[in-house]
Amino acid sequence: MSRRPLFVVLTAVTAMLASTAVAAAAPPGVDPATVDLTLNAGQSTTVTKNVTTSAVPPNPDLVLLADTTGSMGGPIGNVRSNASAITGDVLAAQPTAQFGVAEYKDFTDSVPFKVNQGITGDTTAVQTGINQWVASGGGDTPEANLNALFQLATGAVTFRPDGTRIIAWFGDAPSHDPSGGHTLAQTIAALQAAKIRVVAVNVGGLDATGQASAITSATGGVLLNNVPAGQVSQAILDGIKSIEVTVTPKVTSCDPQLTVTNAPSSVKVTSGDVATFTETITASASAAPGTYHCVVDYQVDGVSRGYIETTTVRVLGLSINDVTVDEGSGGAQVPATFTVSLLGGPSPNPVTVQYSTANGTATAPADYATAGGTVTFAPGQTSKPVTVLVNPDTVDEPNETFTVNLSAPSGAGLVDPTGVGTIIDDDRDGVFSCTGTAANVLGVVVAQANPANLPCADDSRTVAAATLNAGVIKVDTQVLTASTDLTPDNQSAAPAAGDRALASARIDKTVISTLGLTVEIGVIQSQATATCQPAPGGLAPVLAGSSNVASLKINGQPITVGSAPLTIPLVIGSLKLNGQTVANGVVKQQAVALETVLTKIVLAESQADVHGTAAHPAGNPCRR
Repeated sequence: MSRRPLFVVLTAVTAMLASTAVAAAAPPGVDPATVDLTLNAGQSTTVTKNVTTSAVPPNPDLVLLADTTGSMGGPIGNVRSNASAITGDVLAAQPTAQFGVAEYKDFTDSVPFKVNQGITGDTTAVQTGINQWVASGGGDTPEANLNALFQLATGAVTFRPDGTRIIAWFGDAPSHDPSGGHTLAQTIAALQAAKIRVVAVNVGGLDATGQASAITSATGGVLLNNVPAGQVSQAILDGIKSIEVTVTPKVTSCDPQLTVTNAPSSVKVTSGDVATFTETITASASAAPGTYHCVVDYQVDGVSRGYIETTTVRVLGLSINDVTVDEGSGGAQVPATFTVSLLGGPSPNPVTVQYSTANGTATAPADYATAGGTVTFAPGQTSKPVTVLVNPDTVDEPNETFTVNLSAPSGAGLVDPTGVGTIIDDDRDGVFSCTGTAANVLGVVVAQANPANLPCADDSRTVAAATLNAGVIKVDTQVLTASTDLTPDNQSAAPAAGDRALASARIDKTVISTLGLTVEIGVIQSQATATCQPAPGGLAPVLAGSSNVASLKINGQPITVGSAPLTIPLVIGSLKLNGQTVANGVVKQQAVALETVLTKIVLAESQADVHGTAAHPAGNPCRR
């Protein structure tokens, strides 16, 4: 945009009128006044800002200063007749405008300077002040111009602190210098200190010595030359509308995640023209997803005029969560459903991102099925599912992981591009074992349930009678039974309190005989269990056993036994009743054990225990 000079010299009123009749098409303010953007962290963009200034400088305090010496009758009459047009035109553009009235003559007159009306918004009072002007006195040149300007700049009237201060000065003669003790340089300095713009309307020889040119140039005002007496009021309006103003962007508030700058840093334009800026908006590289704001005040001559621009920036980011699923023990594949999220709020535009799976300790296709594709967020959407199918099995193994990775985003940045899928092995960390043995004589067993012992399984064995010999020792037995039971039968089910391995053994009648010794035993039975029970941190196996000897006679002599442990020494060895051992995770319960130097006879023995697996050597079936 071209700029006008600080002062304007027009030699023809027609040219002056043509140059000042152009008005801005847009109303005063900043365009666009609101900016709504979506940026990635670290991204920048530019926006062109057009600030249309008002045709009349904002919030003006306009003092009409007249040369009222005898030669000024025509110009004074023109301004007096058109005072309401001046104030009305200014108020139409700036409703907060106020006005003052002052005059000057020469020092040979009784009142060389006078304030006819202080600054006011009362236009009737302004007209009354102008009506006090009377063309008289003077009689020669120069006049008291500089003194009048100096007085107005140093307190003769009270300007508002936020007003645009303008003196519209018209006359036909230059000033004494010094004037009232004030030189041209001192007067200019006072006007500059008070931030007053001077519009000078020359209806004769006002600028004969260059004073008006110097003053208008130094104060950012306007000089209008060769103005006919009948055009002074119009020239005052045109001069006011030709004052240059400086527009300066000022960031008044801004979230730390954003930076807003404008180039150039300020622009000077004629009132009513447009100041154009290139605004750069940057989201910091560390900006987390969210909505952030900045406010820029496009100030005119260093004062806020309400030309406010608000910038809203949404920093969008894509993330994918971590997912944990139980592996399952069989049947259909288990879905691991991840959620891809658009953080920072919905986007007004589509957002896309690619995804694909990658092996970790879990591998495809053994542990899961590979997956990949594109996730698309329509405007307004903030989450989308991604499903990976996990393969079930019944093998106890460590928990395994794989990943779903995001890549190639469009419309948003990547915040957390990796989702970890953890496959929880839900198989038991061990197994039960169990065995029930009715009789074991020198390694010869009769009625043994689940002879493999590991793993425990449901089994039942019955033998009506058996005679076993261990050297000179004879063992006669009747009705031998043994059984084992696993609960639950389906060990792929989750461990629960009460899960157990149970082994039991029973003999209804037993006679052990050798030279000089007969041992008669009634019903004997034993039981051993490994049971999952609540414990700190979950379930733990509890081992237990019990046995009972209903009756006992040695060489015809009855002995009371019951279920308590008892050891009876015999000539051939020791007879141990209701014996129990618990060691290394194994409980073994024996109803009867005869130990001699040469042999060992065990009757009604039950055993239960737990074992770990290759993945969990120290594991047990009560946990997974």
